[in-house]
Amino acid sequence: MSVCRSGRPDCGSGHECVRCRAEQAAARGTTPEEMLRAYFDVSGQGTETADREVVPRAEEPDDLVVIELDIDDVDVDTSADEAVNVGIDARYEYAGAPRDGEPVVHALLELTPRGRGLMHGEGGPVSHVILALDVSASMNEPDKFPLLLEALRRMLYDLQDPDAPDVLISVVAFAKGAKRLIDGVAARNLDPRDVEATLRASPLLFGRYTDFAGALLRAGRIAFDSHAANRRLPLRIVALTDGRPQDFERAARAMTMVQRIPVDVDCLAFGDDADVLTMKRLLCGRRGGTVKHIDAESIGDAFARVADVAQRVVAKRCIVDVELVGGVVGGEVWRHRPGRHAFGRSAFALGVRFQADLGTLQRGRTYSLVLQLRLPTTEADETEIGRVVVRIPGEGGAQSFEHRLWLPRHAGGALPEPDPEVRGAVEIVSGIDTADVEKVLASLIARRELHAAERRSLRLVRLLDKAIEAVRRTGSLDALSKAEFAALSAHTRTVIATSTKPLPVE
Repeated sequence: MSVCRSGRPDCGSGHECVRCRAEQAAARGTTPEEMLRAYFDVSGQGTETADREVVPRAEEPDDLVVIELDIDDVDVDTSADEAVNVGIDARYEYAGAPRDGEPVVHALLELTPRGRGLMHGEGGPVSHVILALDVSASMNEPDKFPLLLEALRRMLYDLQDPDAPDVLISVVAFAKGAKRLIDGVAARNLDPRDVEATLRASPLLFGRYTDFAGALLRAGRIAFDSHAANRRLPLRIVALTDGRPQDFERAARAMTMVQRIPVDVDCLAFGDDADVLTMKRLLCGRRGGTVKHIDAESIGDAFARVADVAQRVVAKRCIVDVELVGGVVGGEVWRHRPGRHAFGRSAFALGVRFQADLGTLQRGRTYSLVLQLRLPTTEADETEIGRVVVRIPGEGGAQSFEHRLWLPRHAGGALPEPDPEVRGAVEIVSGIDTADVEKVLASLIARRELHAAERRSLRLVRLLDKAIEAVRRTGSLDALSKAEFAALSAHTRTVIATSTKPLPVE
């Protein structure tokens, strides 16, 4: 094997390794965008057709310059009646806290986007959806591939409704390799029958491999080009797979690079054999970051929701910044909805600042975070906790929305009765990544109460009932079938299962 000028092996296809290309680009004054484009081009080598060996074709650089959307760079011209507004509300586990000691309390932070915003009213597309579809051998079943095609047809017909705004569609197929089939075409200009024929004619169809990394690279390059062409346009990658990446480390590296573009990445885990937990390890905590378990009955609804969400995006990015005042110490942070995720014990940098990019915002959806806070001893009647600043692209630069956090303090050491909704959210997120059976049981019970109150799927409520009974009787979830366990895991992870259903802590 030949080596590049720095002594590192090349990719075997006549290209130097990505690190050296980045170094050369920097020496030439090449932009970060061009370096990231080079990464997608080189790392994607070998994933375009099914007859090539599916292996990593290049070394991913540790120090590649990051391309990120500067939120102040996007100037969205919106009229006053269409301007986006993000409502911020903070509710506390307790209506007040004792003055003495250093009480630990939780706050439920809720963001509610309103308005049309972004691309609506400009006459062009309002968003770009990039579908990465698993067409490997395991999809060659009567309750899989035909249902995928039917769901895709229905989604396209929904987007062709005369009242629907334009949405761009791209399609990447992956199996033993990955290939772009459709690249940025308005949904209303696509004939669903032609899309189906293109998928059926793909040389990748029913290959015996799941090149999820290649799919991410192909979808990432489409997202990169789309963002370069129109920095305002919201981007979302939706991957469907009925298995798991067969090279997780390569997929994780590809995911890291894809997330250097302002694009949401979500997953539809299809069928009993879909590895929900591996996909959550790959996606959770990033932009988008949801993993939804679907089956033959729900795949149609899942694609209909993809179409609906694509029409309701009001902001391409949403930066949430929580800064605490002196004396208040931040602990853990969880994303409660959508896509529950634990940011970890060090979520607040130095205990004083938490920042996250939630990705796109959709009109009509509430986004919520749970914050753990330790308050100082005080003699005052209230404690200033800090402030929350939410920033989204807006007219003339970033729009900012601010909310101050305060909590009353009282004499005596007793805490008042907790707010039931906030306590329920705390119990739900406390079940993430824990081996504590009592916490997991409390989390399942709180989820069951929430879903019943919201009249969610009766099937999910019954599954939660079964899981609660299993934990009470055995302290594990071994009583659940593989499909039931996958559906439960798609909503909140736990680590109490035995070795028959391992759930590793990330």
